[in-house]
Amino acid sequence: MKYVKMLGLAAVAAAALMAFVGASSASATVLCKTTPTGTPATCPPGQAYEAGTEIHAVNVGTVKLDTTFKNVECSGSTVKGFTTNEGGPTETVDGNEVGAALTFTGCNCTVNVLKPGTLEIHWIEGTHNGTLTSNEAEVTVSCSTVFGTVHCIYATTNDSIGDLTASATSTSAAIFHSTAVINKKPTNALCSEESTWTATYEVTSPKPLYVAKET
Repeated sequence: MKYVKMLGLAAVAAAALMAFVGASSASATVLCKTTPTGTPATCPPGQAYEAGTEIHAVNVGTVKLDTTFKNVECSGSTVKGFTTNEGGPTETVDGNEVGAALTFTGCNCTVNVLKPGTLEIHWIEGTHNGTLTSNEAEVTVSCSTVFGTVHCIYATTNDSIGDLTASATSTSAAIFHSTAVINKKPTNALCSEESTWTATYEVTSPKPLYVAKET
């Protein structure tokens, strides 16, 4: 999706999770429980989310995958995964597929997640936000068209899938916005070489959530 690593229609975000590269520092990121301070953004001591933190996100509005043969829409999607590290000044925050879940419901085509893949979160310089990249997530879509049933598989390969906007307050959720271009794997000739995945997810856990460069 770039559908959906960790947290993925995103055929990968959500993703997941897991859903969450862009104009960011790819080598320095931590997820913070409170508003970062200073320049660059620094997470106060003891306030970084540790390895094993569950990331859970639920879509807000319709999840869409626009293709040349049909526009796929789903009313429901969730992404869940777990971070594998805390991150820091020399590494990003990663999410693994162990225990991860990516689901799509209420779709106008049959959408199945073959692999949830993995995610990385990258701090965006000068903000408390981040960008997400997805790798090895695969989603299969089967649609009924005037040409018969068209079956496509879309996958991510270290693709940027959107931005994570930090919580607005200490009690609000972070928001993940995706407008991602996802490439297809060899399948039906009618499948688009590229498809655009657009979706918005509310990160229900952890909450609040901020992205910083370091602790």
